[in-house]
Amino acid sequence: MCSTFGPVSRPARFESLNDPVDVLTVFVDGKVKPLRFRWQGRVIRVRKVSGEWTRREGQALLRYYAVEGAPAGTYELCFDARGPGWILSRAWPAGA
Repeated sequence: MCSTFGPVSRPARFESLNDPVDVLTVFVDGKVKPLRFRWQGRVIRVRKVSGEWTRREGQALLRYYAVEGAPAGTYELCFDARGPGWILSRAWPAGA
């Protein structure tokens, strides 16, 4: 399971979630780029990927993406190939 640890510095007011999400991605120059994701019935378009990092959890390599949503909000997505796949780890609501 993806944890809520990562090197991206963000404001202290965030929601720790670990919610499964559906993520639409593309491969650009051999790398995964999230385009949008569905969370709580809404589709959030990724305006910008502001950070990427990996972390080992046993044999698994977790891939994290800090993304800025459109129209607002910052989110931390995690891909865990062991399943269920994509997790929304944390969210910084707009204005927090």
